Amino acid sequence: MQSTLNVARVVVVGGGIAGVYFISRLLELVKDVEVVLVEPEDHHFFVVGVPMAFGGLVDFQELVFPLAALRRVRHLKFGAAALSQEKDRPCVRGAREGPVCGDYLVLAPGAVKLGSVNYWTLNGALELYRKVVSAKVIRFIVSVFTPVGGFQELAYAIKSRFPEKEVSVHVVYASPDYDFLLDVQASKAREIGVEVSRDPPEWRQGELHVSVPAARVHPLAANLEVAPTTFETDIERVYLIGDSSLIKLDLPPVGWGALWQATIAAQAVASEILKGYVEVEVDHWGGRDKDSFRNWLTYRMTTGTPLVHLRGLYDLWKRIIKNL
Repeated sequence: MQSTLNVARVVVVGGGIAGVYFISRLLELVKDVEVVLVEPEDHHFFVVGVPMAFGGLVDFQELVFPLAALRRVRHLKFGAAALSQEKDRPCVRGAREGPVCGDYLVLAPGAVKLGSVNYWTLNGALELYRKVVSAKVIRFIVSVFTPVGGFQELAYAIKSRFPEKEVSVHVVYASPDYDFLLDVQASKAREIGVEVSRDPPEWRQGELHVSVPAARVHPLAANLEVAPTTFETDIERVYLIGDSSLIKLDLPPVGWGALWQATIAAQAVASEILKGYVEVEVDHWGGRDKDSFRNWLTYRMTTGTPLVHLRGLYDLWKRIIKNL
């Protein structure tokens, strides 16, 4: 596939929050650019807003945005399976499709989730919600170093909507380095009425034990090295953002991290298109580099994100989608 003459083409793999927010920021910075989105689903699911749906602030269906409505982005519906180079341009291929090449390739494929609970998709979130409604006690059990994000906000949302239910979070396998976070997290959660501790009690009738799945690097990104400042990989003009990138940088795969990376990567790509060199600035989602962002994210992880803040982000998200 050839790009429009004299217009930079940016191919984005993955229509989750990292991919969508990257596209939004890029189009703000570069008016004349061709954007191609490679995504196997026909919709974007605003996974960060799932706790709002559990808390009753929005309907689950309101978190679904059809990609066919996008006007400034070309959507190619297939799953990316491999990377390649065609005439010195980075490309992506599907199992039977491709190559799709660009001047820049931004990978935001998410991560592989290991576990039976699937609350980051519409059907999975609805299924878990139905179980929550019928349970008297809900316990989120975290037993890995890189759990799928959102369980803390889910616990808070459930307790807010169903104050009569007992809600708890149990971290049963984590590094001792996590202790200082656990103490602060437990203190803040107690104010809301959610218990945070290590070992959960044995299951009893009427309880729902939610084993929080683990996140692992997506196969598409498995062999890539990623720079902690711009998120460009060891392949020139190929960037990696989102869950897989965060895991590679030893950061938790959470939505705030994806937004931070999308912002920085969009600045990097836009500045190279417009100026011929990479330039990034500190953004409102966090710091310039991995270490400063880790400090900011520690605060987010220990205090949780109030539903009212998620509602503000959701309202912003609707405007972002509308402008695409």
